[in-house]
Amino acid sequence: MRRLILIRHAKSDYPWGVEDHFRPLNGRGRRDAPLIGEWLLHNIPVLEPPVVVVSTATRTQLTWRLIREQLSGVWAECEVVEEPSLYETDADGVAAVISGLPDSADTAVLIGHNPGLVDFISRYTEPGTAKDDATAKFPTSALAVVVTSSLWGSCMSVPMVIEHFAVARAPRKS
Repeated sequence: MRRLILIRHAKSDYPWGVEDHFRPLNGRGRRDAPLIGEWLLHNIPVLEPPVVVVSTATRTQLTWRLIREQLSGVWAECEVVEEPSLYETDADGVAAVISGLPDSADTAVLIGHNPGLVDFISRYTEPGTAKDDATAKFPTSALAVVVTSSLWGSCMSVPMVIEHFAVARAPRKS
């Protein structure tokens, strides 16, 4: 089995005069992103280092850095690839990135954006409650863990199964 973990970046800020690609995380995003790392470490066992593919947008890069700080063991040994095409892409663009993953990787993580991630889930996963939840709202700091028995290059030809859908949220500050 192969496991694909789709993560939407943590909540970003909208500073005046900063282009979309360069927007940083806001306070909530900086609190939530580490929780994604904790969730992965405690819920997704890996035997080999995963491949992590991250959009080049500042908010995804910062999300990954905060996630990575929480990881240890095999998780911490992952190979990281910065992928410009994950920024402002659709389901086909996400599928193209996944198709190019090395088949030697049993686990892959993609950190990207909507609407590409939710459109990919909508198009390429089996119906069910987790899919309904993920496609109804795939907010910032959300992740979907999708499994397939196919190679990465052909996994879009058979609907994949959502194993987990979760949203990492820190308690709000008063």
